[in-house]
Amino acid sequence: MTTRWLRPALLGVLVMLMLPAAPVWALQGFGISPTSQEVELAPGGSFSGEVTVINDGDSDVIYRMYASDYKVTGEDYRSSFDSSGKRADVSPVTWFGLPDAKLVIKARAQVKVPYTITAPKTATVGGHYGAIFVETIPPAGKGGAFISRVERVGSLVYITIAGSLMKTGRTLPLDVPWLQSLPPIEGTLRVRNTGNTHFLAEGKARLATPFSGVGKPVAFRGEVLPGTTRRFDLKLPSGSPMGLYHVTATVQYLGKTETMSHWTLLIPRLTFLIVGSTLMLLLGLGFWGLMRRARRR
Repeated sequence: MTTRWLRPALLGVLVMLMLPAAPVWALQGFGISPTSQEVELAPGGSFSGEVTVINDGDSDVIYRMYASDYKVTGEDYRSSFDSSGKRADVSPVTWFGLPDAKLVIKARAQVKVPYTITAPKTATVGGHYGAIFVETIPPAGKGGAFISRVERVGSLVYITIAGSLMKTGRTLPLDVPWLQSLPPIEGTLRVRNTGNTHFLAEGKARLATPFSGVGKPVAFRGEVLPGTTRRFDLKLPSGSPMGLYHVTATVQYLGKTETMSHWTLLIPRLTFLIVGSTLMLLLGLGFWGLMRRARRR
């Protein structure tokens, strides 16, 4: 029985050893610079720029370039690059002039690629957002199984069409749960853009206790696009598993500085249950004692 079982297994191992190894096309250090840029144009105006394609790998890379619209969804700013069904006066995807041929970048090399942006005369005033993508093209396999991987890197382009720009926005109340069971202390700060062009919001949040100094600040930063609300999730290290903390957040945007604060109690869930149960028991005993005295009287 043992010999019958071993023969097929050994045969399978020999077949695997005789098969040629499948080549893998691996990339290392393929990138683009800058990762974001600002462009200001008048309706009908043009802009000439360049991006740097970087290949830090050991083999040459074939790539292509293309543009896309850029937008965000949700307060957590999930990126979307859908360019379908939009008019040319609001969609910048057709404004880009990029090389339309396959390009090659040598190993351990950098290449500067020029591009242009030409806004139509009917372009609406305000912010328009796009992206320049560099996408690799795997070489054709030569015999055997070939595992290919396509990599894509992009540079966001924040375009502002000059005119009657409205740069307005506001912050929403700092949201910090009053009771938390595990460090770090968590909170949420939201900034809303009510104008027609983007602006930068940045700031710091920190912790303090009633009897000690200020803790180490945690920074946050990001562009806020028009008609959206951006959420900044704050995670502040407490240095202790339990305590009463004062959360303070300072945010700067559109030349304004606003400071918000909130108190929170950090206590492990088990400790909270034990303390809460003990307090309820003591309150129950006290009430029972009062009722007993009242009956005696």
